[in-house]
Amino acid sequence: FFWSRKVSKKTLLWALDRIVITVALAGMFIRTGNLMNHEIVGAPADISWAFLFTKAGYAELVPRHPAQIYEALAYLLIFIFLGFLYAKREAGTREGLLFGTFLVMVFGARFVIEFYKEVQVAFEQTMTLNMGQWLSIPLVLAGLYFIVRALRKKKTDPGL
Repeated sequence: FFWSRKVSKKTLLWALDRIVITVALAGMFIRTGNLMNHEIVGAPADISWAFLFTKAGYAELVPRHPAQIYEALAYLLIFIFLGFLYAKREAGTREGLLFGTFLVMVFGARFVIEFYKEVQVAFEQTMTLNMGQWLSIPLVLAGLYFIVRALRKKKTDPGL
């Protein structure tokens, strides 16, 4: 917020449109780190690519979904897609379009991938959707709002 006001002299949405591209890539690296640290493990699975998470602290070694890989790959694809929109489709000329697309794609992917993750806290055991899914819904809706808003406005000078 301060950088956009004081340094770039552009709107906050202009800055967010550019930042979210690299944030998606950072998310990929974070999930890769979660995989290496055996954090945020997937639910038990009977699939050929299941992982044994030996450091996760579970009493029994059960093959599990590599949910961190699913999420890392989703974030990598989102990074590539947002970069393509910015470079080839002039999405930077529609303020909020990249930010909205980021929100819809990241939190839409998270909503789906949460079905393949182990329940992380006890109170989620009885819930139809887990907390990550409930928290993703308003962010997907916010993303849709920014996309519609951006498409209704006229194009601006993309700047940087």
